Amino acid sequence: MTTDVESKAANHQTRRQTPQIRISKKKQLLFAVVLFAVFLLALEGVLRIIGIGADDPSQQIGSGLYRESNNAVGFEYTPGWEGVHAGATVHINSAGWRGKEFSPIKPRGTIRILGIGDSFTFGKAVNDNEVFLARLEEMLNEDGAGHSEVLNAGHESIDTAQELEYFKEREMLKLDPDAVVLGFTVSNDAQGKSNRRIYRSRRREATLALRVSESGWFRALSEKSRIAKVLAHGAEAISSKALSKINSELILSNFEDGSESWETCRKALLGFYETCHQNNVPLILMLFPDYGSDLNQSFKDYPEDFRRIHEKLKSVLAGKGGAFVVDVVDDLAAAGLTARQIMVPVDGHPNRIWHAIVARRLYDTIKALHLTPAERAVSGSLSR
Repeated sequence: MTTDVESKAANHQTRRQTPQIRISKKKQLLFAVVLFAVFLLALEGVLRIIGIGADDPSQQIGSGLYRESNNAVGFEYTPGWEGVHAGATVHINSAGWRGKEFSPIKPRGTIRILGIGDSFTFGKAVNDNEVFLARLEEMLNEDGAGHSEVLNAGHESIDTAQELEYFKEREMLKLDPDAVVLGFTVSNDAQGKSNRRIYRSRRREATLALRVSESGWFRALSEKSRIAKVLAHGAEAISSKALSKINSELILSNFEDGSESWETCRKALLGFYETCHQNNVPLILMLFPDYGSDLNQSFKDYPEDFRRIHEKLKSVLAGKGGAFVVDVVDDLAAAGLTARQIMVPVDGHPNRIWHAIVARRLYDTIKALHLTPAERAVSGSLSR
């Protein structure tokens, strides 16, 4: 019988005879790298399969919607274009503006309202029939007070000074409007080019996460990798407070006395008024508030610094006959809504709830003016 001692000796001898596999540190490192690469490839595949990191429809630009132009805006919308842009259905009429067709010569007996402004007025990220100007037309025609027509000359990515130049360049008063509605977005309509550059620069340096995600090589990687896109969104999310603070500071600086941005903005507002006043056309300035740094904050708690901006804008047209200022922040506050409740997720533009509130306030303003169809000598053509 084999004793325990003999058994242990036999096992020990067997272990001694079995060669031990030794892996160098270099090979161990290489194996770890390969394993990590396989993991990343598998994760990339999973993200693609389940759709995480895919381009959001609300961010996609309608193919063929824009075309280059030497006009005051720097681009124009392609006349006759129809499709989906920023997640919404859009139709561009033959004038190159959003909405249905209209005659350059105003039909007799028609009250015509002309709207101009930036992407909020254009109605980015909402459907044609949801834009506040389109809803205004519907409301005016439903009340049985006569036929009304509302034109939308809004353009994305432009400020008030560019809007005035475009307004004059296209000779829009030849359309014989009975009122002009000027949409003013507090967050960027007085923003100078230098401040836009400052924001981009400060944004890149706001946090370590953004310094990485905003770098050229990471942006290039994000174009091809879902993982990189997810990480970029994460960097944006964890840096939201820092970005909100930077944005608020720059908005306030746009309206500082003596600044180039404020003087340019003030002159543009007066330019709109003088042009309209000379032709006996009422000017309605619609003030669209900034969202503020806290998207869950009610507009009842709109920051006092920003309220002072609204008052400053109102003072430009105060006491001027034929000028009317409508502050939409009051209506949003009355509705008890937060910024998050009236914005399109991801894109950040106002949603249909916001447009419905603006349309109602503008409708009440128009009705209070008791407009009657005016026929002026300027009617007849629209310069392209």
